[in-house]
Amino acid sequence: MSSASPVCITDWSIAAPIVYREKLTTVEALSRIAADKMAGSVIVRTALCEEDGVFSYRIIARDSQGRLSTLTVDARAPFGR
Repeated sequence: MSSASPVCITDWSIAAPIVYREKLTTVEALSRIAADKMAGSVIVRTALCEEDGVFSYRIIARDSQGRLSTLTVDARAPFGR
């Protein structure tokens, strides 16, 4: 069991080549998928995270009442698509 914290990248000039190299879901596709799965919410910020070779997206979303929430999804199959 690893005690290391995930490393998260918010600078997309650094994250984009990793997404391409690892064949992860793009942020554009993630936004489309999230629009279907998180009805009424909009993504405010997305970070690409990696922990022990597993990639995820950490999403901050705002719901229709203005509340912020944080969600972590698999970067290869967000929302189990």
